[in-house]
Amino acid sequence: MEMELAISLVVRIDESGANLNEICAAVQESIRGELAVGVAEEVIEGLQADLRNRLCRPSDQEVGAKALGSHRQKDDPEWDCQSRRFVKQGYRSSPRKVKTDIGELTFRVGYVQCTECGKKWAPIMNVLEIGPKSQHSTGLERLASEAVMKTSYQRGEEDIAGRGAAPVPHSSAHRWVARRELPASEITQIETGMADGTKFKKWPGQRGDLRIVIGFEEGQKVRPVGVWAGKSWEDIGKEIRERMEEEDQDEARWKLFTQDGEPGLDTHLASLAERGQRCIWHLPRDLGYTMWKDEAPLPERKEMSAQLAGLVGIEIPEKDWETIQPQDRESLKGKVARSEEEIGQMIDQFRAKGYSKAANYLENACGKVFAHVHLWLETGIVAPRTTSILENIIRELGRRVKKLGWNWSDEGAEQMAKMVLLRRFDRELWEEYWQQELGLHERCKIEIKEIRRVA
Repeated sequence: MEMELAISLVVRIDESGANLNEICAAVQESIRGELAVGVAEEVIEGLQADLRNRLCRPSDQEVGAKALGSHRQKDDPEWDCQSRRFVKQGYRSSPRKVKTDIGELTFRVGYVQCTECGKKWAPIMNVLEIGPKSQHSTGLERLASEAVMKTSYQRGEEDIAGRGAAPVPHSSAHRWVARRELPASEITQIETGMADGTKFKKWPGQRGDLRIVIGFEEGQKVRPVGVWAGKSWEDIGKEIRERMEEEDQDEARWKLFTQDGEPGLDTHLASLAERGQRCIWHLPRDLGYTMWKDEAPLPERKEMSAQLAGLVGIEIPEKDWETIQPQDRESLKGKVARSEEEIGQMIDQFRAKGYSKAANYLENACGKVFAHVHLWLETGIVAPRTTSILENIIRELGRRVKKLGWNWSDEGAEQMAKMVLLRRFDRELWEEYWQQELGLHERCKIEIKEIRRVA
């Protein structure tokens, strides 16, 4: 069907005129506010009139809209009625109100009645896909979800209203977000992985653990693997291994896994990848901390941390892997070998001075310092050598679950983190999810036919 709406606007401008910002602000407020609501309501009314006219054709005309006329028998709801003859039966006594992402819509609900079984029903409700008790649209749920991802639920209430949508109490926004069953990103194409965690304030007065694992596809494209709250690294490792085996039977291990040296990570997630990589950024910092435990003086701690940073700071050539000459590969191998040798000398020096904690730390870490270089030399895969990308993600999540929200449950913190990661790093899946949830099939299009000034 096609309908044409004539839109008339009254524009009032002060005698002194109005600047560009004032004009744009007034237009945006009108189109997003009452005008948007009014247009939507008129479209619904026009659609309803068309549906009822098509269903209630005179008996001598061809019966149309068979799919729209599908209904259950009045006396036996388990069976479909085969009749497609209807008569109009007036309107609902009070108008229906539905909160949406463009405002609160109010429209009449018209009924039709089957001439054979006597079933009375409202075809517009079926077409609009509104349940008997639904008071808001799925589009409003999406808007609420995206608003509270960057602020608290209470502040999100103001943000939603500021976008021209119907007002949403923060308790309702919380309930909508909590019940969302979010899809999981595919991890089949992941080459390398990374994990880290952070603390959050948990109800009642406890500290919760939020743990995150991300992967990197070719070109270091980030892919969220999973978010967990209140779950151990051991259980997380088991869950990821099961997913990897389900999605990729031929090669159920990543090439490399980078982490900051936390014992739980190293113990329970090491089997996810063929190699382990220690975060290059953490090594000098943590070395200074272990030397402090050995009571080494501050100048020496700074000197040795700087020396280690220079040894581990080997860069992979920016050229394509296939174009690297054999002599260049051998030169890179030589740099790695010399750095490993000097790190070994540093360990001996620590032991000679009685810095046992620093020596043990460096000895445990040195075997995984240059794993990313060896991987590149063998396969050409460029893997992250630090966890900085993940730590930036952690900081972003921390602003949401630490500073703007308090007393979370494990489920709430986990759900919020999942939404943030999915929308940021798998936008295609995020849009696909909402496309399906909203039922968007481009069945309604609106274009401006004419805007003219009336003399």
